Amino acid sequence: MSSLRRSVLVHLGALVLAVWTLVPLVWLVLTSVKPSNEFASKPLRFLPTDFDFSNYPRLLGFDATSPSGTKLGPSAHSSLIVDGLINSAEVAVAVTIISLMVSVPASYALARLNLRWREMGLMAIVATRAIPPIATTIPFFALFSTLGLSGTRTGLVIAHLTIAVPLLVWIGTSFFASMPAGLEKMARIDGCSRFQAMTKIVIPAALPSITAMGVIAFLTSWNEFMFALIFNTGSDAQTFPSALASMFFQVSVPTEVAAATCLGLLPPLLLATVFQRFIRKVNFVGI
Repeated sequence: MSSLRRSVLVHLGALVLAVWTLVPLVWLVLTSVKPSNEFASKPLRFLPTDFDFSNYPRLLGFDATSPSGTKLGPSAHSSLIVDGLINSAEVAVAVTIISLMVSVPASYALARLNLRWREMGLMAIVATRAIPPIATTIPFFALFSTLGLSGTRTGLVIAHLTIAVPLLVWIGTSFFASMPAGLEKMARIDGCSRFQAMTKIVIPAALPSITAMGVIAFLTSWNEFMFALIFNTGSDAQTFPSALASMFFQVSVPTEVAAATCLGLLPPLLLATVFQRFIRKVNFVGI
């Protein structure tokens, strides 16, 4: 195959993948700004006749004005969506911080120290990812009911950590193993202890990788649906995914559901935008 043909096929494949990924998102955004009477109009309209952005402030609890000039009050689902966004942010931030505090030292130890049971320990940690999360719901439910953690953000943080920590340990071990072994040796020659070498030399050098791990932990928690649905639905600690599901199955306007979905996409997009300069520096080879 000539290089020109290969280049054409690669670009064509990338174009198909981009269309496959972006068209549903574009359709979602356009649906969120359609007047409600155009959602199921015939023939189907791709672009709205009038862009109606009133769903967004109304879902956040504010008054708005429709394109026709009609004054609209807050959506009936505004408290559900706002509380869900706040709870999801609090849970995801807590999961990110705790999982990094646990997984970074564990990854460093598994990758850089000559531990006797290193390979077996890493395989045991990674093997927990093979357990379907649904299999742990009954033990978690019994535990949380006993400890009074059902329907709380604390209980959901604990459940999410069982997903995020093994994943980050696996990723972090590959990151630290790919770093030059001479970093610690040079630090030890200069008089640093093993702990000082890790905190002052290795971790700063691995900051882009650790940032990527933090983004992965945040997204894992933000997007998690099953635990949130089973443990927190209907409580004050209900997170955004289960709140969106509750809104969908209640009497709701499809354009409002689309706008709520777009609101839920904003934090991950902002996070990726802010930290993309760190993520671009990460070498994902070997993961």
